[in-house]
Amino acid sequence: MLPGGSLLPVLGLLAASYAGLVLLRNRRLVRPPILGIDGAPLPERTFTLSDGETVDCVVVGPTDPTAADSAPIAHPIFLVPGADGMKETFRFQVPALARRRKVVCATLRQGFTREDTLDRMVDDVAELAADLLTTQDSDRFVLLGQSLGGAIAMRFATRFPDRVAGLALSNTLARISLDHVGLNRALLAPLAMSTTRYLPTGMARLLARAWSRLEVWIYDNSPGSRRVIDYALWTGPRTVASSVSNARVALLKKIDLRPELPSIRSPVLVLKGPRDHYVPPAWSHEIVALVPGARYQEVAGTGHCSHLSMPGSFNGLLLGWLENVVDGGGGEPSPETHPRPATEVGE
Repeated sequence: MLPGGSLLPVLGLLAASYAGLVLLRNRRLVRPPILGIDGAPLPERTFTLSDGETVDCVVVGPTDPTAADSAPIAHPIFLVPGADGMKETFRFQVPALARRRKVVCATLRQGFTREDTLDRMVDDVAELAADLLTTQDSDRFVLLGQSLGGAIAMRFATRFPDRVAGLALSNTLARISLDHVGLNRALLAPLAMSTTRYLPTGMARLLARAWSRLEVWIYDNSPGSRRVIDYALWTGPRTVASSVSNARVALLKKIDLRPELPSIRSPVLVLKGPRDHYVPPAWSHEIVALVPGARYQEVAGTGHCSHLSMPGSFNGLLLGWLENVVDGGGGEPSPETHPRPATEVGE
């Protein structure tokens, strides 16, 4: 038996070895690709921003051969992910949206300077959209932002109002506050993050089921909670270093968007998972109260990742609003008219 003093270096070496293996595993994870309506992976491309930062993206649509003859014109849409920042978070939305409109979905940048603010990522959207979405007829498009991506979208709308045809905001926030944090959030959310990132996959999955039942962090107890677990294990937190996602969130900490929201004049849809304890529903109601004419829709039974856990319901509400309000000139959404793709059946 090793003396107590000799045991500590051994334990430290074992811990360091395990951490190294886990980080290597996470770096080697392959995110599930975004599929087209034919089930084949969509081609990816890279885009170099003006400061030399490179991001990857998909550009697709419309894929419905009758869409070009459809009236009214379907506005293109730009999808902005949350703090994890990867485009694959919208893997259930891209094929549904691309049937009638052009879709751009890009990862968020990883590199920042000390002087950067949230506008750094807003400028990235402006650059990408100017290159990939602008047409001879119009440079207006719709923004769909998830979580932190919604804050980027709102800031874009206040800076470039003439370019925004509509804003869809999913489980988003206009400022960062800890006034909603209770014992469950303060103690269990960091633990859920750690077990997801660093434990063996089988054990992490078992614990993720427990986090789903407790509705901690991004997890929820919806019928589609398995999709959120799969996202966390294969697409989201494991494939993005916490330092990167934290750096993105830190930019929002520097700003409170609420004073700007009354200036937004484009149609706005706020989609909310009522079981979201990470970004609570009260924050969405706050946005709706401040943005003139904003509409509020709940994606029943979901939490922070409504677009993943119940994509059929989410897409139905989104498509109904797009076609009847943004493209159709102000009518009432009718989501029941949109069939769910095969990958979304079984909610």
